[in-house]
Amino acid sequence: MTHETKPSERRRNKTRQDILDAAHAMIVERGVEGLSLRAVSDQLDYSPAALYRHFGSKDELVDAIRAQCFERLNTAIFQRVASANGAVEQLLAGGLAYIDFARQYPIDFHLMFHFAPSASTQAENRQTAMRALLFLVRGGIESGVFVTTETYNEDAITLHCWATVHGIAILQTTVARDEPGATVTTIETILRKVIAGFTAAS
Repeated sequence: MTHETKPSERRRNKTRQDILDAAHAMIVERGVEGLSLRAVSDQLDYSPAALYRHFGSKDELVDAIRAQCFERLNTAIFQRVASANGAVEQLLAGGLAYIDFARQYPIDFHLMFHFAPSASTQAENRQTAMRALLFLVRGGIESGVFVTTETYNEDAITLHCWATVHGIAILQTTVARDEPGATVTTIETILRKVIAGFTAAS
């Protein structure tokens, strides 16, 4: 039997999403410092009391937006990985999706990683991305495509991959944002070189 939400629950969910969408747009336009619950309630023509029923504070609202950013990143990664074949191409696809997300949504990426740890950054959405990376690395090891050593084990490979793509993503959203040299081809070449370092010789 499928679970059907009640009209009241659907209305509540829609209201909550409307608040999140309005707040996210406000952050994109004004920055986090320009966001306030009062401004969101005024824009949506909601009473402050109605908004506080969904989010008790500005920090809680920002944290919910950050959680949705992680959801969108995870979806982008999974979609790209699902269309790739083989351990090498899947790992590459996941890394490129991560970097592409940062390039396309620099403000969201900043929200996710440039603020203090919070409920959203320690929650399931963040852990999902890390487990997916570990799963790809482990699958490549188990299939004999990726090779480990005593000191360069699956944890080290996973950290190496994450540090590489995250570092490139940070550069793409900050100091190298307008640099013409950071092309997609260049980035793919870098990631392939990293993966080749722990790939078994054919």
